[in-house]
Amino acid sequence: MPADIRFPLERANGVQIVKTAAALARAGAAVTLFVRRSDPRATDEILALFGVAPHPCLQVRRVAVGHRRGRTLVPRALFLARALVASLAAFRRGAVVFTRDLQLADALVRLRPRGGRLVYEAHAVEALMYRERGPLYGRPAGVSEAKAQRLAGRERRVWTKASAFVTTTRGIRETFEQMHGPRSHTRVVPNGCDVPVERTFPGLPSDTPPRVLYAGQLYPWKGVDVLVEAMTRVPEGRLVILGGLEGEADWTRIQALVDARGLRDRTEMPGTVPQVRVADELRRATVVAVPFLQSTMTERHTSPIKAFEAMAAGRAIVATDLPSTREFLRHEENALLVPPGDADALAAALRRLLVDAALAARLAGAAYSEAPRYSWDARAQSIRELLAEVA
Repeated sequence: MPADIRFPLERANGVQIVKTAAALARAGAAVTLFVRRSDPRATDEILALFGVAPHPCLQVRRVAVGHRRGRTLVPRALFLARALVASLAAFRRGAVVFTRDLQLADALVRLRPRGGRLVYEAHAVEALMYRERGPLYGRPAGVSEAKAQRLAGRERRVWTKASAFVTTTRGIRETFEQMHGPRSHTRVVPNGCDVPVERTFPGLPSDTPPRVLYAGQLYPWKGVDVLVEAMTRVPEGRLVILGGLEGEADWTRIQALVDARGLRDRTEMPGTVPQVRVADELRRATVVAVPFLQSTMTERHTSPIKAFEAMAAGRAIVATDLPSTREFLRHEENALLVPPGDADALAAALRRLLVDAALAARLAGAAYSEAPRYSWDARAQSIRELLAEVA
């Protein structure tokens, strides 16, 4: 499993990669996770930050990508070179290479030996996401037509030539089919969450005032700005925003909006926190907000880990009503869904759950009962079934 991430990387993609690798190992696969060496701590100590215990089937190979023989090298290029060599060696041993790195996957479908098995996992349609990156991230971003075509070409080759293809939403798979035609050996496998074997619905927390939690990055497309606006109409609640780093542009933007709306006294912004802290905050929250704005990516291509974690924690969810969200949430059954970008509708849904304990408990209980479908172990089982198809 080659993944060009720092280790540890406690953002969503780092969590997803490590949790998937660990779950595959628990399922009996011999897994080698190939990542950057970016931290002096022991591997077991870093795994613990993700809530992952050492496992005899899980090996983490950490490669240096910064300096070599006194020369500063481009870390991305060096990682790709080393991952390519390691992947080709894995093919020769009869192993499967499983990656979500499009550039690496494209190189491998060109170079792999006969019989080499490559499984690619798509978390977006990169060619489409590239075209809307400016609005997504709130920054000026000109589009290079040459780069857009290069990304589309990579995705077409990987879609047509990989041994198997995993997507995290049905929308991603359908978009690939529309763009590049049908193919066999595909599987929709959503992102996941930790679900303990022994489970008892925890009931609603007793924190006063009740807490509304957002966890994730603070990019404009995440909709945190809309959530802050909504909270001006929810005097009953306290807002907790986990994500971003103090001093970064997105963190500064949200902090300024909190101050401008007079919410400083009932808002907490601790920044990015370890996984164990996220779990603690989920237990204390009455409502978890997933307020994505509408875009090509969010509409069909987003599988939010924090929503699944809220389900596993037994917390009521208010989310944006989009096709990607409706793949696992249903309005008035296991969540409340609101139109994208509508602060008034978001505020009304939050208030309903904060003042109506019976409704909050009913929705949270329904989501909690469905969480095992989205566990990391269920995810690993689905991936292993796909691997067996191409063995």
